[in-house]
Amino acid sequence: MRFRDNQIASFSATTVHLEHITTALQCLTPFGIKEDVLIYIDKDGLSFVRENNHSVKIQLLLSRELFMSYCFDEINGTEDNNDANNMKLCVKINHILDSVNVANRNLDDIVECTLSYDGEGTPFVLIFEDSMISERVEYSTFLIKDMDNSDLQIIRDEIVLECIIKGDVLYSALQDLKDINCKDCYIYAKTKSNGENIFCFVSKSDLGMSKIKLPGVRSILEKLEIYESDFATLCYDVPVIGFFDFGTFDKIRASTKIASKVLFRMDSNGLLSVNILSQTDNVIISDTRNSNRSNSGGAKQLQLPKDYPGIVIEVSILGKEELDEFSIHDVEKLMETKTGTDDKHVENHNIKRSLGLTVNNNLLDLSTDGNSNAITRTDGDSEDENRAGLTQSANDLPLFF
Repeated sequence: MRFRDNQIASFSATTVHLEHITTALQCLTPFGIKEDVLIYIDKDGLSFVRENNHSVKIQLLLSRELFMSYCFDEINGTEDNNDANNMKLCVKINHILDSVNVANRNLDDIVECTLSYDGEGTPFVLIFEDSMISERVEYSTFLIKDMDNSDLQIIRDEIVLECIIKGDVLYSALQDLKDINCKDCYIYAKTKSNGENIFCFVSKSDLGMSKIKLPGVRSILEKLEIYESDFATLCYDVPVIGFFDFGTFDKIRASTKIASKVLFRMDSNGLLSVNILSQTDNVIISDTRNSNRSNSGGAKQLQLPKDYPGIVIEVSILGKEELDEFSIHDVEKLMETKTGTDDKHVENHNIKRSLGLTVNNNLLDLSTDGNSNAITRTDGDSEDENRAGLTQSANDLPLFF
């Protein structure tokens, strides 16, 4: 690592995994590609934080194991006693992405990237070096006040819903919701006393109401737990409903595309915490550079460190207003629709947690049927209680990893 005037930076780290960093940082772009991102630097790695309108926040961690060398001087951290063990700065995410993308176009050589920062008032520096050339990029930084996270912090002692979903299945469901122009999104979850688990996305769009039911097999819906009002006792046969603006909810789709597992937790206020883990051996970047590099005689296929935990992302999403009685009825009526399962009606007063709006009753139904790993689409008119539809079996869910 070479620094101007042989100075030792307060923070410096070196890596050759530029493509992996690009993949990680692209998860931030749905939250504003030309917007500022707050970067926290500490002994564990770099955390990138972005918030939109106090309704959704993302925090992405690149742990220190990703770097060949990692130096952080805690003494030169911020003077605030509460932040004595970290540094913070603000830059535009598209600036970093553009620089890394340009440097990563070299298909015939390994590019080494060194990041450094000397503290308040100094630029954030990226140095790119290969066997032929060294380039230095400096970005002006500025400090902002810490984000007010009071409304976006989940109440850990008041969890009403907790589930773990396979990443590629969740991505497919979100993509389907986008394809039908979903505007408002409900999460409907219920555990039955007979052991059956139900997890659905219910959509309101110009087409009416739709539902996507995830396969309940353990390989896809690994865990689903709903809690009583004491937040400790497991609850059965009583659904939990959360309600979200889909434009906000859809911001996690880019992150779920690289996810191996996704953990949902919802508290009593309807705040949803989404924890996304991308295991390093599951990440495939949808770019031709990988194949080009593997076919290039002069380039090596770079393996991520074995002790690297992968890309870790946490997103907090604030729910919309409370569901009224009509909205609860509409969701329940939709869930009664026979789609290969024999759900019984649950009275409105049994709804445990809810947030929502009224919706109409036109139905495009997406659910599982027969093959637990397939999504089946059924179209019909919801005004007819004894609806008849055409069922078309889809292909198996696409596996991205």
